[in-house]
Amino acid sequence: MRIHELPTDVVRKIAAGEVVTGCFSVVKELVENSIDAGASLVEIEIKAGGKEYIMVRDNGSGMTNQEAKLAIKPHTTSKISSIEDLDSLITFGFRGEALSTIASVSRMRLSTAADSEELGTILEIAGGSVTGQKPFSGSNGTLVEVFDLLYNTPARRKFLKSASIEGRMVTEMIQRFILAFENVDFVYSRDSQTVFDTRGAGSLQDRIALIYPGISTRDLIPVSGNSGEINVSGYVTLPSRTRKNRMGENIFVNGRYVRQFELNYALERGYGETLQKGNFPFAVLFIDIDPQEVDVNIHPQKLEVKFASTAAVLDEVKRAVRSAIKGAGHFTINIVHSEENITGSSEERKDVSEIYQDHEVSNHGFKHPWRNQKVFDNNASDTYTQSRFDRHLFRSLVPAGEREGSPEKEKSGEGKVSFIGVFGERYLIAESEDGLMLIDQHAAHERIIFEALKESKRIAPQNLLMPLELSLERSKMDLIIAREETLKKLGFTFDFVNDKIIMVSIPQVMGVEGVVDMLEEILDEMRLEGLEDPKTVFDNLLASIACKAAIRTGNRLDIGQAEELFEELRRKNLLVCPHGRPISMVIRLEDLDRYFSR
Repeated sequence: MRIHELPTDVVRKIAAGEVVTGCFSVVKELVENSIDAGASLVEIEIKAGGKEYIMVRDNGSGMTNQEAKLAIKPHTTSKISSIEDLDSLITFGFRGEALSTIASVSRMRLSTAADSEELGTILEIAGGSVTGQKPFSGSNGTLVEVFDLLYNTPARRKFLKSASIEGRMVTEMIQRFILAFENVDFVYSRDSQTVFDTRGAGSLQDRIALIYPGISTRDLIPVSGNSGEINVSGYVTLPSRTRKNRMGENIFVNGRYVRQFELNYALERGYGETLQKGNFPFAVLFIDIDPQEVDVNIHPQKLEVKFASTAAVLDEVKRAVRSAIKGAGHFTINIVHSEENITGSSEERKDVSEIYQDHEVSNHGFKHPWRNQKVFDNNASDTYTQSRFDRHLFRSLVPAGEREGSPEKEKSGEGKVSFIGVFGERYLIAESEDGLMLIDQHAAHERIIFEALKESKRIAPQNLLMPLELSLERSKMDLIIAREETLKKLGFTFDFVNDKIIMVSIPQVMGVEGVVDMLEEILDEMRLEGLEDPKTVFDNLLASIACKAAIRTGNRLDIGQAEELFEELRRKNLLVCPHGRPISMVIRLEDLDRYFSR
């Protein structure tokens, strides 16, 4: 085939592929147009996930008859007039460009009215061509209706997802708009059923509660940070309110939702050691920055942005989140008398079964909060049985103050505290002036090892009796060669023979079992050095080694070992393990008295 010029309709359908990636992308473009038009109310309706029908109505500025006809043509816009305007773009997109591309692959009806004209205009469009026109006597604003999306490109239409999946993606898109624009009301209907109506939900907290019913206001921590040119605000959840994926992390740059790993990573790093590995927080975070310092046109759907100073933005996000977590206060345990469980409603029983921690042990001068840590789940019919402590599960249980050689110790800022015993081969039991303290022996041992490794800054190696030839993916083998010195500080040494890498020694604090898996975890962490400062990455490596080296659940400690572990923990006043799991909790004496009606 010889080189030739494509027909106009083919060019427009190809160009539409960048805008119309699904029903959700059409809704996104139309809603953004409404917001750019200054609307205070936007109504959205879809049917069959948007494949059959999409409607977006706003009360914005509207268009004149002439502007409406121009808006459906390619390369028309009300947003910019010169190439320089792209450097300071504060709107969401190119209104005419979106209408043009959507109109080229659908049947569309455009109804619009502007202040400057007595009557508005209704345009009927099919495949990008105007097929009818009549006057419009409605109120000011714009109504766009899209029918039979991709009807004239059946090869692409068949790749649309099912109505339920397309509808879910539209719903998620609307949720982001609701969170991002407190000054705009949204009414969203799906298959004639109202899903969201934000009228009356004026604050961001109200809107979070509307979208995420499982998140209460007590779970939210306000975030505020400003470094002059960069402002970070919004809400994050306590470290206890996490999920196993990033779907709850909503990050906006100048009001635009972005899905960018570096920003999500910075958010999570703001939690530091309080966020357990593999858990992700809920967040609604806004980053406001000079438009000239951010490029929003690097991604076809504008889901990623490029900053002039990426490091400064990431640092400010981390600082703002970390400051919010540290200043979140403390938390309480609520123990309710069993009669209250019996007589209360089912909803009340659900609430009182959640016993919250109340622990103010300071870690390096900072307070770390946890809420919603379920300790007991009492059924009304068997409250006593499930909440009692079985004495036969304790080893060497002696009341505080009666054991020889274990006088009560002063705990910094906490009054007297004394070791009692071991429970269930996994928890240390202690008595303090505040109440009964339970300590996770693995988490405690892990943190103590971690602190010792940090102080030494180098882990002593132990030679393997039989050196181990590694068989890893090429990228990891290359990383071992590149980071040999760092690995040597961690206790790993290698011989390099031709293309083979042979492990000669491992960290002295570790056993041979699982050491290759541990090495792979360390190599994965090393890949993050470009996103995090080397010191933090090194600390993360030490944390991984400490976790593997610590005693495991079920490992039997004799009483001397258990008490030595407790005393070390008490002296260093530690609260969480290096990966963020709580080390201890306290059940207050007054709560126990209230529970037992004393």
